[in-house]
Amino acid sequence: MKPFDDYPNNGKALLPVPRGTNCRRGYGLDFMRITKQTRCAYCDEVDFAATYRNWLDMALDHVVPVSVCKERDIPTNWRDSSSNRVLACAACNSFKNRYRPSFSFQTPDSFEAFLELRDRIFLERKTLIAQAHQEDRAFFDKRPWESDKRKT
Repeated sequence: MKPFDDYPNNGKALLPVPRGTNCRRGYGLDFMRITKQTRCAYCDEVDFAATYRNWLDMALDHVVPVSVCKERDIPTNWRDSSSNRVLACAACNSFKNRYRPSFSFQTPDSFEAFLELRDRIFLERKTLIAQAHQEDRAFFDKRPWESDKRKT
């Protein structure tokens, strides 16, 4: 299940651009009100409304990256719409931060085609982020900060 399925109109409508100058008190909060989402879309482990610490780790991510939209002359109202955004925890937002689609695609000529691209990118990025979590977990589990376990 993609997070967009729970957005208004199942994520198939052009939703308003979230407003504000700060994620926690502005555009992120506005996004939560528009979409009713409160969890990280990528790992689904962090509920930003559950604790203050989680609230501090909230980020709002463009699914189809701004750089891709600019390169392809994708309309800014599609790019910045809440329809092209997801909540992400700080960790997930940092993984694959310079993401580029691994697949070739035609520049969308309709909002419907843009949403198909969004869904495809989201699924690819979610998979890549899950892999990055596994790699970081394996690294962490080796406890590299302990001097007697360092590799030379």
